[in-house]
Amino acid sequence: MRDEAAAPASAAAPAPFLTDEQRAALDQALRDKAQEQAKARAAANHKAAAASGERRSRSAKGPGGAKKGGGGGKYTWGSLLTTGAEDELDRNDPNYDSEEDEKHVVLMRNHQAALKQEVAAYKEAVRALVEEYFSSGSVPDVVEGLEELGASHLAHYFVKRLITTALDRKDREREMASTLLSGLYAEVIAPEQVAKGFSSLFAALPDLVLDVPDAPELLCRFVTRAIVDDVLPPAILSHIDLEADPASRDLRQRCESQLAARHSAEKVLRCWGGSGAGTSHADTKAAISSLLAEYLGTSRDVTEAARRLRELGVPFFHHELVKQALLAAIDSAANVDTVVALLGSLSSTGEVSASQLAKGLRRVADGLADAVLDNPQAGERFAALMSAAAAAKLFNELDAEDVGDNAAAALAAAGVAVGSAAASAGAAASTGASTPNASNGGAAPSGRGVSVAMPPGVSAFKAASIAAVREYFDSQDSAEVAARLSGLEEPGLLPLFVKAAVSLSLDRKDRERELVSKLLVALTPAVVTHGALAAGFTRLLASADDLVLDVPDAVHLLSLFLGRAVVDELLPPAFLTQVLSSLDAEGLGVGVVRNAGIMLGARHGIERLVNCWHGGALELGAVRQAIRDAIAEYGTSGDVAEVARCLRDLDAAAYNHEAVVSAVELACNRYHGKSGDGAAANGHGGDAELEVAVAPVVALLSALSAQGVVSSTQMAAGMSRIRSAVEQEVMDYGPAARKVLDHLVATGKRDGWMADS
Repeated sequence: MRDEAAAPASAAAPAPFLTDEQRAALDQALRDKAQEQAKARAAANHKAAAASGERRSRSAKGPGGAKKGGGGGKYTWGSLLTTGAEDELDRNDPNYDSEEDEKHVVLMRNHQAALKQEVAAYKEAVRALVEEYFSSGSVPDVVEGLEELGASHLAHYFVKRLITTALDRKDREREMASTLLSGLYAEVIAPEQVAKGFSSLFAALPDLVLDVPDAPELLCRFVTRAIVDDVLPPAILSHIDLEADPASRDLRQRCESQLAARHSAEKVLRCWGGSGAGTSHADTKAAISSLLAEYLGTSRDVTEAARRLRELGVPFFHHELVKQALLAAIDSAANVDTVVALLGSLSSTGEVSASQLAKGLRRVADGLADAVLDNPQAGERFAALMSAAAAAKLFNELDAEDVGDNAAAALAAAGVAVGSAAASAGAAASTGASTPNASNGGAAPSGRGVSVAMPPGVSAFKAASIAAVREYFDSQDSAEVAARLSGLEEPGLLPLFVKAAVSLSLDRKDRERELVSKLLVALTPAVVTHGALAAGFTRLLASADDLVLDVPDAVHLLSLFLGRAVVDELLPPAFLTQVLSSLDAEGLGVGVVRNAGIMLGARHGIERLVNCWHGGALELGAVRQAIRDAIAEYGTSGDVAEVARCLRDLDAAAYNHEAVVSAVELACNRYHGKSGDGAAANGHGGDAELEVAVAPVVALLSALSAQGVVSSTQMAAGMSRIRSAVEQEVMDYGPAARKVLDHLVATGKRDGWMADS
C-alpha cells in the first residue's frame, strides 16, 4: 500500500503509461541497439559460436565429400588414380598391345608424381593456414582457406598439422585447436577425415615424443576432448595399437581412464583451462580466477600458478591477475602474505612485467572508492596490503606515472618511494587530497594517513551518503536526509547518492526499496535535480553487469526502480530512449530499459509499478490496519494463503502478533454470535459449539505457524495481549472471551503451534 500522495497515480485509468509515439521511439531505439549488438557479435569472427561447440556450416557450400563410387563431388578434385579390374590390361588378351601397356605405366607414374606434388603443396598451405589461425583466431578465415584449397580427401593432413603444431604451443592454442575441430566437423571436414587424421597421429606418436616429451598426455586430452565434443567416436581408441610401443600403450590407458572417471565430460571440456581461455576476454578472466582460487585455496604452489599463467599465453593481460590477487588480499587479510609472495615471485622471474604489475595496481587503487561500498574496511586493508608489499619490495621498481596518483600516494604512505610518488603524495597532502581530516570527512585508515577516497571529496561524499541512507532505513525521516545532503554542498556528486541509495536497497527487503523510491520522490527536485537523478540512473544501468554479481535479481529490481521513477514523474518517458546511447550494447543495462518499457507499456502497468514493492514501507498504523483487514477478509473468504501472502508482503515480522490478536477477536465474535445471549452470556456454551465456532481461527493460526509466517514468540505475545486486556477489562470481547482464549491456547499447545510455556 502507498500513502495518499500516490493515490492519484494508482487511481489513473488502466491505460498504458507510454503513448504510442513514446512506445514507437523506444522500440526503434531498442532495435538500433540490437543491430549494434549484432554487428559487434559478427565482428567477433564467430568465436563464441565455435567455442560453444556449434557445428553450423560456416559457408553455403556442402562438405565437398567424394561421390559414391569414388568420383569427385562438388568442390573436390575427383579421383586422380583409376582403380578397378576394368582398367587393368590383360597380357593374355589377343588384342594386348605392349606399347599401350608402357603408356599406361607412364600415365600411372605421372599420376603418382602429381599426387605427391598435390600433397606437398597441400601440406605447405595448411601449415601456413594453421599458423595464421593461431595468430588471428579467425575461424571463417580457416573455412575460406580450406575451401579455396579444395582437396577435401586430404583434410586429414590438416587435422594432423593442426594438432602437432598445438602440441608444442600453450593451452591457449590447444583450446583453439579443439574449438576449431569442433566447428569444422562434418561441415567443412568429413568425419572420416578427422578420424584418419587422429589415426595418423597415433602412428606417429613415437616420433612426437622425441620433440614433445609429454605428447601422450597432451594427445590424450585432444582425443578425449574430441570424443566429448562428438568429433570422434569412442571406438577410435581401438585404432591405438597397444603392442606398437610404450607411448601408444600409455596413451590408450590414459584415454580410457579419463573417459571412465566421474564427471569426466566436465573435466575434459576444461582440459585446456576453459572454453575460450586466452581468446575470449570473459573466459580468460575466468581462467585467471580459477588459477588464483586454486593457489589461494589449497595448493599455495607458486610454480604451478606460474605454469598455468604461462599456458594461458596472454602476457598482455597479466594485469588482470594482479588486480584479482590484490582484491583477494583486500577481501581477506589471511591472503595478504600469500598474494605478496605470489606477485613477488612472478615479478622477480619476469612472468609478470613491471608494466602489467603497475597497471593491475592502478586498477585496484583507482577503483577502491567503489570497493568501500561493498567492504567498508577496504581502505584499511588496502593500506595494510601496501605495507606488506613495501616490506617485500614488491612495487619499489615501479614508476609513479604508471601506477597513478592514488596508488603512488598509498605507496608513499607505506614508505615506498616510487619514482616521484613521494613528491606526488606530498603535493596531494598539501591540497588535502590524500590526507583526509575531520573537516573533509575522508575515510582514511586509522593511524595510516593514507586516503582511500579518490578524487578529493568523493570519498567523503560517498561515506556521508551511505551513512544517511542507512540511518534513513531506520528513521524514515526524508527531511533529515535532505538536510544532510544540502550540508555537504556537493551538487555535482548527487548522482553518486542516487546510485548508492538504490544499490544499497537492492540487497535488502521490499521495505527498504519502497523507502528509497519514496525518498527519491521527496528529494526531487528540491535537493536532487532531475538531471542529477537521470545521471544517477544512467550510472546504475551502466553498472548492471557488476551489480548482478552481488544481487542475481538486479536486472529485475532495477527495471522496477526505473519504471517506478517514470511513473512517479521523476524521469520523463523519453529517458528510456535517450539513455540507450550511453549503454553498452552487450551490457545488461539494455535489458533493464527493455523490461521497464514493457511494464510501462502494459495495461495496468501504472498500478503494478506503484505497488511494485508491495507497500513495504508502511507506517506502523498502516501495518496494523492492513493486518486487521486481512484477518477480517479471512472471516469471509476463509483463504489462509491470502493472509499468509499479506503478512509476507508487509515484511513486518515484529508486528505479526497483531494478526494473532485480530484472529482471537474474530473467534470471540464468531462464538458470541453463534451461541446467542443465553449460554454464551453465562459462559455455559457447549464445547462442541465452541470448537465449531473457532475452528477456522484454529486452522488459520496453525497454518501461519506451520509456514513460519508467525513465530511462536509472536503467537505468545498476541495471546498475552488478549489475556491482559480481558483481565484488566480494557476492552470488551464478550462474556465468553476467556473461554475462547483458554480453548485456543489449549488447542495450540496440544497441536504444537504454541509453546508450552
